[in-house]
Amino acid sequence: MQHRLRDVTVLLARLVVGVTFVLHAYQKFVLNGMSGVGAGFEQMGIPLPTAAAWFTALVELLGGLALILGVLMPVAGVLLAAVMLGALVTAHLGSGFFSTDGGFEYVLVLAATSLALGFSGTKYTLQGLFQNRDAAQRQETVDA
Repeated sequence: MQHRLRDVTVLLARLVVGVTFVLHAYQKFVLNGMSGVGAGFEQMGIPLPTAAAWFTALVELLGGLALILGVLMPVAGVLLAAVMLGALVTAHLGSGFFSTDGGFEYVLVLAATSLALGFSGTKYTLQGLFQNRDAAQRQETVDA
């Protein structure tokens, strides 16, 4: 029972964090527009602001979807954490800890959570489903 509850809570966390990243990507692509995001990155002094804006938005979108679906989770976790640490250093570090003051609290939590979820295992994931299917097919071949 405890393992099932853990697996369900990890699934819930993956869905919440994944949707959060997808919505942040939506904000960049649709609400602010990539030119607006690039201009904001330029004002913050981020090198290659247009490329950085696209990289950030794509990592948030694809990494969020990867967490939701449960595919390539270690890669997604590392890339999402890297983007959040980049935001911490470039936009939030000078404002202290608390997010209410523009601080790094929120992006730090997202970075740590992304890493933890990226390495949380394959229960209730597409990756786990495919691994279990492949294992069952191999077993059928051995049994035949």
